[in-house]
Amino acid sequence: MSSPDFDLIARFCNENPQAVLWDQPSASLRDVFSGKTLRLARGQVREVVARTASDTGERYLVVLLDDGRQIALARAGIAFPPDLRNAGPLPGMPVVVCWRDYAQVAGVIEHALSAHPDTAPGRELLDLLRYCIALLDGARRAGFEVAPEERRIEGALAEVERRVGGRLS
Repeated sequence: MSSPDFDLIARFCNENPQAVLWDQPSASLRDVFSGKTLRLARGQVREVVARTASDTGERYLVVLLDDGRQIALARAGIAFPPDLRNAGPLPGMPVVVCWRDYAQVAGVIEHALSAHPDTAPGRELLDLLRYCIALLDGARRAGFEVAPEERRIEGALAEVERRVGGRLS
């Protein structure tokens, strides 16, 4: 399955094997950090555009899909826009997130809950949970399977609700 778009994806992945792997026979991308796979069908890819980040000079690819979705391939892995429909507006939320972001924020949430078992959760912790919800909704929309990560966040949310007596709104 060769096309100029897939050739560009394959070249990027060959140059960044620590971040994203490309399996040409199945037309699948694998985010190395998370191990998550995303399949791209030939007719699904509208365009692939090489870009350079203005702040870092890092080269990345934007993959535009025929249904309007887009992902990016970068040294951090496969990136995607968060979906704020369930989380609500979050000031400071990046326009693009990746699986490394999820792992970092979920780790902070779990640390806060386990290291401070007698502390009532504050606004910051609730915002971190909302951040993870927006990230996971964005990942699902991009085409990733997110069930294990959702269970992780649901466990943290259940602990928060237990601590505040179910008074979350």
